[in-house]
Amino acid sequence: MTNSSNALHLKWRPKKFDEVLGQITVVKSLQRVVKDKRARAFIFTGPSGTGKTTLARILANEFAEGKATAANIDEIDAASHSGADDMRSVVSRAFFRAVGGSSTKTIIVDEAHRLSAAAWTILLKPIEEPPKHVNWMLCTTEAGKIPKNILTRCLRYDLKPVSEENLLELLVKVADAEKI
Repeated sequence: MTNSSNALHLKWRPKKFDEVLGQITVVKSLQRVVKDKRARAFIFTGPSGTGKTTLARILANEFAEGKATAANIDEIDAASHSGADDMRSVVSRAFFRAVGGSSTKTIIVDEAHRLSAAAWTILLKPIEEPPKHVNWMLCTTEAGKIPKNILTRCLRYDLKPVSEENLLELLVKVADAEKI
């Protein structure tokens, strides 16, 4: 039985911008955003497997100057935690600074399209005016289900499927490295 530390999809998941495949324009834009510190609320949209959550994690680590830990990143699965009370809890935690190497905190809401209308209402103000140490990142496969008043407050990145050529190159690289 393979444990999660040996799972290839986890082992080979990109951890830095330069490891991301097929999203060159998005990566360049995100690198400028980090350098200029001009946004704190983001939405990543696109089909499954395009790197939305991975890019959110990388961006969170960049904002934490490479020192992100579990104390810096609060990742919420909106498919399981979609209600108003769930989001009240998340918002209340946002006001506390992270401990450790960086005081920056990032809240990643994965499957954001699954949030209830009441949950979106609770998130509106914190996304619009987050505390100085907080960044919000919403990931969704269904951008049409995100309320417009949220969309207008986020820097939006639409990810495209990774090309077959890029996937084949990665497959060969992983197979060689893993001696498969």
